[in-house]
Amino acid sequence: SGGDVTKLQQRLTDLGFAPGPIDGQFGENTQQAIWAYKKLILKVPREELRASNSASQVTPEMWLAMQDDIEIPPRRPQGPGTQHMEVYLPEQVAIVFHADQPVLIAHISSGELDENGLPAEFCEVGKFDTDEKGNVVDPPVEKAICALAKTPGGVFQFYREVEGNRVSALGGMRNPAYFNYGIAVHGAFEVPLYPASHGCIRLNHTISESFLDLVKKGDLVFVWGHDGKQPEQYTKNERLPSFNYADPNATTTTSSTTSPTSTTLPPTTTVAPTTTEPLSIHRVALSGPSSMSMR
Repeated sequence: SGGDVTKLQQRLTDLGFAPGPIDGQFGENTQQAIWAYKKLILKVPREELRASNSASQVTPEMWLAMQDDIEIPPRRPQGPGTQHMEVYLPEQVAIVFHADQPVLIAHISSGELDENGLPAEFCEVGKFDTDEKGNVVDPPVEKAICALAKTPGGVFQFYREVEGNRVSALGGMRNPAYFNYGIAVHGAFEVPLYPASHGCIRLNHTISESFLDLVKKGDLVFVWGHDGKQPEQYTKNERLPSFNYADPNATTTTSSTTSPTSTTLPPTTTVAPTTTEPLSIHRVALSGPSSMSMR
């Protein structure tokens, strides 16, 4: 904490990153803004950053380089009077542009990957209040389902926004903005240094409080996938998310009116070690497995 952190937060804010309040306190927003800066500007591979013991450290050399005239242009410029979002899955970074200027640059966590770098399969029991055709089911039905944690690449548009908490069949989302069927950009308590969601784009939950003020329905969303393709190169089928299917190992499917498990548990607090080195700021990386059932 202190003046060095205040200067760091101000510079990150000026560039479009979201370190949280400029208060001189090195919290999780400042930590995640540093992650995004290193992945986007310094081109540090996310796996290398995750394995590093200094993922959140700002060295004097890095601080001096941050004073350069840094520009962060869009990969898909849209021109004056426009808004759009670009999501870079390999870097796990997303940017909202207004008139091709970055107004939000954020560290994200997208769909979980398996050991081969492909969407991981997950199986859970979810509580569904609609059937396959969208008809309301009352009381809700518990189903054991599986799916792939797929965040597809492609070109999309925001088509629905929900203010506040949205509780879906498989977990909770804060202020979600949907752009590909049930896939949304939303706030979450845990946004680790690796892809960990069911397929959605997780933002820090505090960033999500103002996110819906930065985007609107109809805004384009360009998603660069892990496979290196350009957003326009994905076929219609490749752009589809993974739809749920019955868990082949489940033994029963039951209806229930009991309350679903809460998804609003507070995150584990990680305390930043104190440092007296000038402009050498460090916080322990939050790299443990997610315990939330956020999408």
